Amino acid sequence: MSNRTGIEWTETTWNPTTGCDRVSPGCDNCYALTLAKRLQAMGQPKYQKNGDPRTSGPGFGLTLHPDTLEAPYRWKAPKLIFVNSMSDLFHPKVPLDFIRQVFQVMADTPRHTYQILTKRSQRLAALAPELDWPENVWMGVSIESERYAFRVNHLRTVPAAIRFISAEPLLGPLPNLDLSGIHWVIVGGASGPPCAQKKKKRAKIYPPKERRRKYR
Repeated sequence: MSNRTGIEWTETTWNPTTGCDRVSPGCDNCYALTLAKRLQAMGQPKYQKNGDPRTSGPGFGLTLHPDTLEAPYRWKAPKLIFVNSMSDLFHPKVPLDFIRQVFQVMADTPRHTYQILTKRSQRLAALAPELDWPENVWMGVSIESERYAFRVNHLRTVPAAIRFISAEPLLGPLPNLDLSGIHWVIVGGASGPPCAQKKKKRAKIYPPKERRRKYR
């Protein structure tokens, strides 16, 4: 399943898994959790598994979708693709074998560029040596405050062509953030209810110039 998206730093989303669990304050007001509840009520088959109410919610239980793996093969024009906008590929319930299948699809479709974002940086670092990293895969971690800046240290160990940080939502200052080995930073405020009613100031976000392609 492919979706056009309002996310300004990508073009299309691809969700071989759906569902997640909160791990830090940056997960509060999660747009994906709210959307999953709505999609479940609409009868969308990918969102019928409920998550743990303490950390997840209706329609947001971690679910693998092997039938979705074939989608990028059918997209003939090059795309900038956010992988798992509705999940986290490095969630502990996603088996290594399935992650490898996702990476194989990405390697098989070099016309596309894939952006992966995780808060599970420790698992990312542990599994990175078990994966092949094609040049069209960008790997990022979310960092919402200085308390979680350790995630960038895990990211630096990953042999991705582009390593990036999403400081979105940025909930506190990052005065000591070490950007060595990092190619791109996304910065933004909180989104989703109740934040959607507040006026937000956002930075202009563009992919790294040296890696940018023409997608249209």
